Amino acid sequence: MINFLKLKSTRYFLILLLIVSQNLPVLAWTVAPVRFEVKAQKGKEYTLTFSVLNESQLYQKRFEIQTDDWIINKQNDFLRKAFTQGVENKYSATSWIKVTPIQFVVPPGETKNIRFTISVPNDVPIDGDYTAGIFVGEKNIEKPPKGEKIVHIKQDTFIGVIVYVQLGQEKHSVTLKSLEVKSKPVSKGLNKVTILPTYESQGNVHARGQIQIKLEPLSNIEVKETKAEIEKSKEPVNLKNTNVMSVEPASEKESQIKELIAGEVVILRESEVAYPIDFPFPAPANSEWKITVKTDFGDYAPVLVGTKTYKVPFIEMPVKKELEKQRTGELGKEQKPEVKNKEAPKEE
Repeated sequence: MINFLKLKSTRYFLILLLIVSQNLPVLAWTVAPVRFEVKAQKGKEYTLTFSVLNESQLYQKRFEIQTDDWIINKQNDFLRKAFTQGVENKYSATSWIKVTPIQFVVPPGETKNIRFTISVPNDVPIDGDYTAGIFVGEKNIEKPPKGEKIVHIKQDTFIGVIVYVQLGQEKHSVTLKSLEVKSKPVSKGLNKVTILPTYESQGNVHARGQIQIKLEPLSNIEVKETKAEIEKSKEPVNLKNTNVMSVEPASEKESQIKELIAGEVVILRESEVAYPIDFPFPAPANSEWKITVKTDFGDYAPVLVGTKTYKVPFIEMPVKKELEKQRTGELGKEQKPEVKNKEAPKEE
């Protein structure tokens, strides 16, 4: 009997769409669901199914499946072992998974169901979450160069199906380890301000928390949001650089208070994650703010609340010429003694 905790659809897992090549066309295929959380027992087998839909109405698509380890590092980057040196998953379930078929074709407008089996070993020593990734890759067939007979297969894009296998007793333990704030100048007297709450898990299962922040000015500051900045703040959330969405205040008195929905943070077992949240507007230098970060992990853990008072520093903007020299490396060259070839003096 399969005991599923959750099956989530693609809209909740934007982080796992891995674009390997740049300047690619919009994907015309989807995978659902993209996350499985399975309550399992040692020595048992579990068979599950996900679907690959070819949304193109004109072309068939070829796919290949790879199983691989992945992690979320301290900087909140999703890293796949095949693409990143040094990635190690201490609690890997990748070797437990068998997928059929591995290669397949989906005709235009049709769906292919893919089965995979999780075979849990009898001798797993520690309870808790074990994770694996099933990565569906589109295979683009390139015509061979002149004189060659080999057809070149290039995988441009992957969508990951993430599997959590939970064994034994759950232990939930998540804390807000620290709350930092950083500034970067964007123009004279205005800074891009980034809030960096850092979460730590000492539990044996992963945790998902919904983050809200509240920005209260402690000085009389007029914060101007351009139309472009407001539209930017309404873009979809991603786990690397979060664009927050404003909630309008109830009264004119509260017009300078900003309550923001910052997105969802995922903390794996026994790990630490810093989740960057940008102010939705450039903050004036010397303005003071009370920043409150509230993270709700549902029924598994208490709501975590952190508060910090922050004064935006005045940071002198670098001169454009110096920035350009730093970018090209010429500044370092100019600091060295200049040696010129001089002509020998003529004898009279």
